[in-house]
Amino acid sequence: MNLIGAWRRRQRHRELLYGPKVLLPGGPEQWIEDSLDWLIGRFGVEPLRRRPVLPSEFVPAGYDGSERAARELCLQVCAWMEVPDDRIRFSFRMEDVRAAARSAAVHRLNAEQGRDLIAISGLRATMTAAEVDALAATGFAPEINVLAERELRAEVKRSTAILQETDPDRRAELCGRAEAIWSSPAGSGSRAAWLDLRSGGLEGSAVMLSASTLADPAAVVAATAHELGHEVLWGYHLIDRTRPDAEALTDLFAVFHGFGIFLANQAVERVPGRRSALQTLGYLGERGASDALAAYCFRRHLLFPESILPVMPTEIDPAVRIRTFARLASLVKDAEIASIQEGAPLT
Repeated sequence: MNLIGAWRRRQRHRELLYGPKVLLPGGPEQWIEDSLDWLIGRFGVEPLRRRPVLPSEFVPAGYDGSERAARELCLQVCAWMEVPDDRIRFSFRMEDVRAAARSAAVHRLNAEQGRDLIAISGLRATMTAAEVDALAATGFAPEINVLAERELRAEVKRSTAILQETDPDRRAELCGRAEAIWSSPAGSGSRAAWLDLRSGGLEGSAVMLSASTLADPAAVVAATAHELGHEVLWGYHLIDRTRPDAEALTDLFAVFHGFGIFLANQAVERVPGRRSALQTLGYLGERGASDALAAYCFRRHLLFPESILPVMPTEIDPAVRIRTFARLASLVKDAEIASIQEGAPLT
């Protein structure tokens, strides 16, 4: 048995599970510091002056898992982050809407494209045209239209590339990638999405959450805080949506506004119904979110004297707490060394 190989595979698996999901320029620690500098430069220090959001205080005691209660919680997140909610459509049927959009795209593909392309495509409708229309009639037409157009463009591009490829190996590779998409439910692996509805005939945007989040208010808060980052950073064109770290910066935006405990606690979770299986949520990963939470706490501490982790330890999951404390201790030590070198004590 190759013990070194097995150890390396376990390490890679742990890194994929707990580490950042995207490449962060300069490494996670430096990227967090640089990105916090950018956020402070763009939005000021006022978000840091507010106390961190504590799950025990933020989630209403009477939360019952209903769509009404979840919507109220979403609006509460909007208010805390100072994001206007008058043009945001919150909904909790993301799976249904995505299935309807994919089905609508398949129906259009069959009606509008040539036989050769249809023969290549493996995208399948799971809803009839009548079922799609019925869901659209309940108020989801803008979301379905925008997502269907996106699905159709992607599938035409995908199938055309396969059709035109003459190299057998390359064609097999393209087919394998396409099959992974065709065989997965629309939107699988995601618990929330932000959608610009301007191309769907509305001026606002949509934040769609999975129905599976309803039972867990912490998941509702974490997902909403992330998607509202898209509302600000993408909706107001403050960053390029194609930049590799765009999703990670959106996570950090939520941490910057005090929701770091929610994001870090939610970064790695048990899969419902599968005791030994874990799933990752967010883009910073548990390690990145813990480091970001530590950097957030340290920067708050530099603004005004207070306990460096005020009333937070009992709110943080044990694994997150260990990582956050370790990174925070490193930040304090580095600052003390720098202050000694400069001849000024750390406040």
